[in-house]
Amino acid sequence: MKTLFKFISFASLIMMLACGDRDPQPVENNTLFLRNKGADMPIWVKGNRPSNKIILYVHGGPGDCAMCYRYYLKGLEAEAMVAYWDQRVAGASSGKVAEGTLRYAQFSEDMGYVLKLLKKQYPGAEIHLLAHSFGVELSWQYLTAGNNQQEVAGVIVVNGMFSFANWLAAVREWALREAKRKGNTEAETYLLAHPVTPHNAATIEWEPIYRWMYKLGGNPVSLYDNGKYLIDYAFNSPNTALAQFTHGRAYSYYGNVESRRFEKGPLLKDIRIPVGLFWGVKDGVVPVEVGEATKKFLTNASVGEVYFSESWHEPFITETDKFNRAVLDFVR
Repeated sequence: MKTLFKFISFASLIMMLACGDRDPQPVENNTLFLRNKGADMPIWVKGNRPSNKIILYVHGGPGDCAMCYRYYLKGLEAEAMVAYWDQRVAGASSGKVAEGTLRYAQFSEDMGYVLKLLKKQYPGAEIHLLAHSFGVELSWQYLTAGNNQQEVAGVIVVNGMFSFANWLAAVREWALREAKRKGNTEAETYLLAHPVTPHNAATIEWEPIYRWMYKLGGNPVSLYDNGKYLIDYAFNSPNTALAQFTHGRAYSYYGNVESRRFEKGPLLKDIRIPVGLFWGVKDGVVPVEVGEATKKFLTNASVGEVYFSESWHEPFITETDKFNRAVLDFVR
């Protein structure tokens, strides 16, 4: 009987926490689907429809998810609609997707169709991109092609790169600095012996450098340390943990070949829409120096900068209120 009572009490507590953390029903609560080249991609649109503004969240990864971050981003929905798009082979997307479609060009095409779908569903709405990590790469891929930037009102870049060579060099410098500061001679010796240059970035073994960065504290924040987040994920997220942890297997070509060719620096001078550079300054995954280098290439854009001094790779997790206020200030 005591065991049964404990079980019922625990179940009741879980239900109260889950229900208590839910938002009131938003003005807009719509689910759209984009089917393109084998991928069935959901787009959840939630928030303030009368605002006539849409924030399209372009998630990272590749292979991550959009709605699993709504727990932190839902504060945006009071003043704007937020479109949570799961990219191909990511989140709750489905379909029979050929590995050969997991390329920057295809992701860019998908983004174009997502924007067209949103514009058709919400005529006259002003759309801003909120891009994080890999989502930044995808956004630069899209925005630097043709007249694509005319389709959006602005882009917020959150801890993401414009150039593989610039990124890897910055990660190595971050790790080397931390190795010296912490007296880690093994890491320092390895990093000194493996300099990164524009000439060797495409061929050097990048994984050991990346692993040293993590070992030295490049991003100690874990989503799964937050019990309330886990409950929200279990009850309110359309994603499954099993799928979430298997998507990455599909992206070996991206990691070994495609990403190493990524270079958009010279094309950023053509960007003329407003750009927000939002950075967690403690980040080792995409160090703040990458953001500083990004700004130097944006010679024809209005650039705003917001730095999060207590954050690493995901400032919307560690400084949620400040992050959401900054996003809303940008789109107003």
